[in-house]
Amino acid sequence: MAVYITYGSKSVDTTAKIESYSADGGYDSFDAHADIWYHLNARPIISYASNAVINKEGEKERIDHWVNKNWKIGGDVHAPMEDKLKFLYEIGRREQVGMYLRNQNILDELFQALYVKRAECEKIHGHIKQVVKFDIRRTRNESKKLYSLLNFVAYQLLVLAELQNKVEKRNSFGRYF
Repeated sequence: MAVYITYGSKSVDTTAKIESYSADGGYDSFDAHADIWYHLNARPIISYASNAVINKEGEKERIDHWVNKNWKIGGDVHAPMEDKLKFLYEIGRREQVGMYLRNQNILDELFQALYVKRAECEKIHGHIKQVVKFDIRRTRNESKKLYSLLNFVAYQLLVLAELQNKVEKRNSFGRYF
């Protein structure tokens, strides 16, 4: 994933390698799975319901069927699965790609171990909400978006300052407020 940062007239290109993207069950949709995989080039680690089932349209045979059905516009059933999924996503079969990715999570015995890592993210998220006031009640409607954005940027600057200064105890921003 390429991130472009602009300083005045200079642009800096940074490339971030994202292996996985974790989210709770509130984001469990086939479209979310597909979008995370396609746009971030990351494995979506999204909690699924206890009664989640393997979706037929997300199985290899159905992926191959739709790729083959679209052979005239470039579908190749002999391509690697990743190429097939990209092809299907780009021709508008995003939901089917998401079904395949969710099926992979359901079948993966190590999925729960990967999802547990999300607990640290939740801890940090809770800390962010405590430290930086994102409450926009009683703020003029015209100012709400700017107010939230400035608070977020301020928090990111604090994180960056601590990382650059090699502060051992991270997320200890209480002393700044």
